[in-house]
Amino acid sequence: MTLTELYYYYGNHPSAKVGSRPASSFPLNTEACALPELAGEELIDGLEAALRRVTALRAHASPPVVDLARRSLTALTRARIAGRLTNVSDQVAREFRLRSGDLQSKSREQRIAFARQLAMYLCRKITGAPFENIGEHFNRDHSTVIHAYQLIERRMARDAAFRLFIMKLEGRISGTVLTTSAAAA
Repeated sequence: MTLTELYYYYGNHPSAKVGSRPASSFPLNTEACALPELAGEELIDGLEAALRRVTALRAHASPPVVDLARRSLTALTRARIAGRLTNVSDQVAREFRLRSGDLQSKSREQRIAFARQLAMYLCRKITGAPFENIGEHFNRDHSTVIHAYQLIERRMARDAAFRLFIMKLEGRISGTVLTTSAAAA
């Protein structure tokens, strides 16, 4: 059974039923579907929900289908995390006027290494991704990511101007607005 068949079979086709509730009763944001990037996210959310239902209803589904759903859910989660990490690292690279590939490179040049450490810190802070996934994204070991995270935290603790810079950058990346009084605290 392919992922598409699985998607439609377990509650995401208009005629399919999930428990006693028809799939058409699940809300669909039609405004979001007007924009292609949001429509894709909406479809992925639906697929993820269907996969979660399949894994939750193990007794009613065959073991190969449950196994496929579990593996697909893992792959989907990894892809989402990778997309978020790429977004954060690209914005940090832009902020430091670097190419996005510079942060993943083997370069030990000080300005690139610092930007990479900062990107690692922000990836952890914004996405909450595991150190292993962040390290994989930057072609580094997880212990390097832990070191970078702790280094940036220590510097933020002792340097108020640096903390303000990081908080403003984090706000720009995550789309939140930071007030100066909040950063001073």
